[in-house]
Amino acid sequence: MVSRIICALLVLFLCVHGYKLVHNYDHTNWYDSFIFETLPDPTHGFVEYVSLAEAQALGMTKIIGNQVYMSVDTTYNAQPPTAAFGGGRKSIWLESKDEFLHGLLIGDFAHVPGSDCGTWPAFWTIRNNPGPYGEIDIYEGFNDIEQVYMTLHTDGDCTFNPPANAQSGVSNNDNFDCQLDNPVGCSVKGPVGSYGSSFNAQGGGVFAMEWTSTFIRIYFFSRNAIPADIIAGKPDPSKWGIPAADFDSQYGGCDIDANFPPQTIYFDTTFCGANAGGKSWTDWTDCSAKTGYSTCEDYVANVPHAFDDAYWLVNSVKVYQ
Repeated sequence: MVSRIICALLVLFLCVHGYKLVHNYDHTNWYDSFIFETLPDPTHGFVEYVSLAEAQALGMTKIIGNQVYMSVDTTYNAQPPTAAFGGGRKSIWLESKDEFLHGLLIGDFAHVPGSDCGTWPAFWTIRNNPGPYGEIDIYEGFNDIEQVYMTLHTDGDCTFNPPANAQSGVSNNDNFDCQLDNPVGCSVKGPVGSYGSSFNAQGGGVFAMEWTSTFIRIYFFSRNAIPADIIAGKPDPSKWGIPAADFDSQYGGCDIDANFPPQTIYFDTTFCGANAGGKSWTDWTDCSAKTGYSTCEDYVANVPHAFDDAYWLVNSVKVYQ
């Protein structure tokens, strides 16, 4: 009862006072705000993540005007895997130095990695300290699809099954269970135009994630449909209509605060792995037939210029609370 009263008071406070900007990551502070991870890929992708210094030396990241450019290597054939080295194409994996608990996260992207066979890009948040595992995949896809996947993964019991009129997206093959033993997670598929090349064809756009004690909602806006309040720096989700994905505790069983502790912000572009390789390459998409390669790894290793469009061009990432 007390928690419900606190949540109601929080909602009332936000309605009266609105969200306030607490972090603004852009071309002025990007490299000071994110860590370039060089660890092995936790999703077992065919990738080698590089440091900031190496990424800059290879031209994989730079500031272009007022935008942040982050790409994969498109010049060299990738090293094959060995007993000591997993092999893979060079890429970038970022983690924010700041963490946040509740609020509104807004990413404004002029360009995202295109719908290229072999790629698996994502913009997401996760708990990266001891405690419960809670992951929020705001923007994720693989291979040559055109619709984004928005997904939650948790250690604890979490399910969401919202009615059709609560969100504009649709369930990803009836996956409503977020627990890690369901590798798909509780997942929602966005509309055509929300991912990859079709997203870029619209001039990019905005993904926003609102997170409270009772819900996690993800919104997608193409460039010409971005709400005026976002552009003005005074975002008001109450005016945005229904979200693309509505993970609301009233539509299932989930203690959001227990499962989603403070989060850090991530970007990455991996290759192959569980989502873009294997059956995804041969059965779930037409990538094997389209490329003429029987495996994702062979294609990624040997056709570097296939990934000329696999880059992020970021206007800003903002956190409001």
